[in-house]
Amino acid sequence: MPHFMAQNWSDLIRVRNITLVGVLHYRVEFSVLVNKIIRNEKPDCICVELPHAIRNEIISAIRQLPHHWAIIYETAAKENSILIIEGSDGVQEAARCALEDDIPLRFVDPLTLRYPLFMDTLPEAYIIDLIGQKTFLQNARPKPFQQTDADNTMREMFMAARLQEASREHGNVLFVGGLAHIPGIVDLLDTRPALPLMRTGVRAAVAAPLHPDSLKRGYTEIPKITEAFENWRKDPEKDPPINRHEMILSLMEESAAYFSRQTHQDVPEYVRITWAKFLRKWLKLKGRLLPDLYHLVSAARSAMDEDFAYHVHEFLSDFTWANDPLDPSAVLLDEDNLMFHGHKIVLHKKLRSLFRNSRKYRMNAVNSTKWKEHLKQKWETADPNEVDICSYPPEDVEVERWGDTLMKHATHLLQTAQTGSKPFTADIEDGPDIRETLKRFYEKRIYVKTEEKGGLEFGSVVVIFDEDEHFVKYPFQMTWLGEHSQESDMAFYSTQPGIEMVGPGISRLEHGGFMMSYPPMRMFDIWIDHDFDFVLTRHERLLVGGIAYSEKPGIVYSARKPPGQRWKKLAKTMGKRITYVPLGSLNPLHVKKMRTFHMLQNKGLRNVAHEFLKTD
Repeated sequence: MPHFMAQNWSDLIRVRNITLVGVLHYRVEFSVLVNKIIRNEKPDCICVELPHAIRNEIISAIRQLPHHWAIIYETAAKENSILIIEGSDGVQEAARCALEDDIPLRFVDPLTLRYPLFMDTLPEAYIIDLIGQKTFLQNARPKPFQQTDADNTMREMFMAARLQEASREHGNVLFVGGLAHIPGIVDLLDTRPALPLMRTGVRAAVAAPLHPDSLKRGYTEIPKITEAFENWRKDPEKDPPINRHEMILSLMEESAAYFSRQTHQDVPEYVRITWAKFLRKWLKLKGRLLPDLYHLVSAARSAMDEDFAYHVHEFLSDFTWANDPLDPSAVLLDEDNLMFHGHKIVLHKKLRSLFRNSRKYRMNAVNSTKWKEHLKQKWETADPNEVDICSYPPEDVEVERWGDTLMKHATHLLQTAQTGSKPFTADIEDGPDIRETLKRFYEKRIYVKTEEKGGLEFGSVVVIFDEDEHFVKYPFQMTWLGEHSQESDMAFYSTQPGIEMVGPGISRLEHGGFMMSYPPMRMFDIWIDHDFDFVLTRHERLLVGGIAYSEKPGIVYSARKPPGQRWKKLAKTMGKRITYVPLGSLNPLHVKKMRTFHMLQNKGLRNVAHEFLKTD
């Protein structure tokens, strides 16, 4: 039976007519908790740990939820700062419920000169949600959690004084603030603290939508978890979202399924096991219970490869209510600055991104649905006079190297097949054959190795990943010529270009099969050449094309099934020979890598494509 969030919603701290709820910022458990408390307790007044000085901007941004927004402001000390407004923050959820239900709302936090960073790091949201607020604070609170400084003490005195004012005017007051402040505020509520004199206020503030690419950086909750909360929030009478542990396990499975859908490649069971084991050991080393976005993506990369990590990151960062990436007012966050209306704003308070080593990933790759649709439409409506479809050179180099590797592998297979043994008489030939001698020990004779001299040179390489005889998975087919003497001519069939976009004018495709022939600049388009019309299937057409265009006597053919006898006879009549290399005998990582490639809309994109494509 699944375990849901906020099961212990009634385990709360109360001081007279004030109910205090502590939250860890940007953790969805506390949004669920606050939502349930407000629906069940029906408070007369809600007080939140949000600065009154930017009250109007906060209210404006909260009314835009579930879309993420950001408030950029300059403090009285002339420091630039930012506050992210999103559904997973429990304090903001309290303000959101108050605005929706017309409950009096008070912003009781002063905007000090040194406003703290938004992320609490010591306690685990999962543990607090599991055992309850009051139980955690009274029995399980770690010592470092109790540390305070002068600024925090002043803030707590200010909030306690404001709460006492609210308690005198209203019968049932709910306060929602950072969990670290709850013990200090509770102690102060037993006294009558005077409202401290503090220098507060802002010089300027503006609210703006948050760019969808900012969701990938790990500044807030995992977008997919926030999405689950927003879906539940539409109908709160349903069961709340399952707890974080079960949800993360579910998201890992869904991420693997997403990777399989996008790449048509299965995620082996050993990868799933390695992914989970790596996470468990890494989190234990870090003293954590459950992973964040960064941990999930980094562990996926270690368990399989960067392409798997990219798709995991793409899935977890996708958000149904993402803002329009083309909106010029959207705020794009970075580690040390942000882009707003095309201008860079340097932040004196650094953001805590979980992706400090983000260059390891394709962080520039686009993943919002609106942006993908825009790029797809742009590809389809491009001016034919400006379109000059081409490949991505680093991938060309890789596929040529792989072709050379396949030819060397085929040569090795032939040499192994041509090696024999014979009894030793007068010539030791290629040395003693120990295995055959021991095998025939009863003959009391020594055997020596014999090997046919001369190898086979190869002129074409044909690789078939999927025969796809009905043109369903791989409807697109094309022939392109090598651009210089180090490249081969190539014919292939693949997925449709312009469907999966990873950048402006950059489309990700998957090979169903391809044929390479050396030297370049000789191949006519085999898909429209009527000389090949007697071949009924595309994978066999590639093989026949490889036989016809090979200037050497050898053709490498790699597929799941060997070539038909009729094609071997055809090659023999033309003085050539097909060497079959089972696809299953090759390194699966190399096979997967060679199956994926990118098509660029024009050659000018080669200068910027590296910003959107993965690197090893």
